[in-house]
Amino acid sequence: MFDNLFGRFGKDVNVNQAELFNIADQATEMDLKNEKQVRALIQSVGAMVGRKVDQSVEDQLTKMIIDGDVPTDMDQLLKMMM
Repeated sequence: MFDNLFGRFGKDVNVNQAELFNIADQATEMDLKNEKQVRALIQSVGAMVGRKVDQSVEDQLTKMIIDGDVPTDMDQLLKMMM
């Protein structure tokens, strides 16, 4: 599953697999109801892929994560992010 996910990311952006797993590990230990931590996570992912996250997108993603409205289906999640 992770190889497939990394392969899909790798086609569109230059992502270091170790860095991706490091951010994922950090996220599992975060309080995803804490707005400051969620925003930092979003900014870290944006920096990792070399893209600035627009404030409106950051606001929308932050609200979705805090409210627990993030899709659990990997294909839906990838479509949102791409």
